[in-house]
Amino acid sequence: MPKKFIWGLVACGTFLLLVIGLGLATQLNRDRSSHVMTQQRRPLIMVAGSNSTKTDFDAIIKSLTAQHPHPVVNVTVTADQQVKVQSKRVKNTALNDTLIVIFFEDSTDSNANIVKQTDGLAKALTTIKRQLHLKTANALGYSNGGLIWSRYVANLAASTPVKIHDLMLLGTPFRGTDAQHPDNQLYQPLMTHRNAFKSLHAVVNVAGDTSHGDDNVVPLTSVTAGGKLFMNGQTRYTQMTVNLKNISHGTLLQERYVARLVRQNLVNQ
Repeated sequence: MPKKFIWGLVACGTFLLLVIGLGLATQLNRDRSSHVMTQQRRPLIMVAGSNSTKTDFDAIIKSLTAQHPHPVVNVTVTADQQVKVQSKRVKNTALNDTLIVIFFEDSTDSNANIVKQTDGLAKALTTIKRQLHLKTANALGYSNGGLIWSRYVANLAASTPVKIHDLMLLGTPFRGTDAQHPDNQLYQPLMTHRNAFKSLHAVVNVAGDTSHGDDNVVPLTSVTAGGKLFMNGQTRYTQMTVNLKNISHGTLLQERYVARLVRQNLVNQ
């Protein structure tokens, strides 16, 4: 075989390797700049609503950890307001990558218990702040969990030691679940203290709609009442509706679209 031909093959092979290497480097750089690999800026703390279980956020956690490893901290607030913390560490991850789930043993659906849970949330965050040196976080509240977070940010708890940066609410019944007879017992104190919400950087308020004006439990009007609380000229407020024929209040946390919203608005912010 002529030497010129052999050297030609070597040159072509070298050129192809350079092109492939450059392509891989470019793709890796793109991946690092995409939402999948963006470094999380602060932990995400999740609170569910009434009659909740410890597994309510499992679908969202599974979706988030499928693309990036996250330490998970499970916090239980007992019926007598004691705080228990269990953490699952992941090698080479930082505090900001942490997903924190706060579970209330007593999540009875009543206004009085939501007030009690708000104080329980304050105690849980005080404990987390001490143990994990937590200073700021993003927050996700599902159903009445959104009311608990709103009360906490509005300084209606015993103490507020952790600054919440971004807040997402899913199916939160700000004015109860009866569209004909709105419940303002918890809503009016939030309106009175709505100036406290100016401390938030952004709020995303998500409602489910079966096309009948509710998610089979919470009316759209009850969810959208949150706009009067958070549209204050300083906080970035986004209100959206997930329209699906078969959606229900109980399945909001299992919707893939909701998991994407959590990633985009809370994990990558």
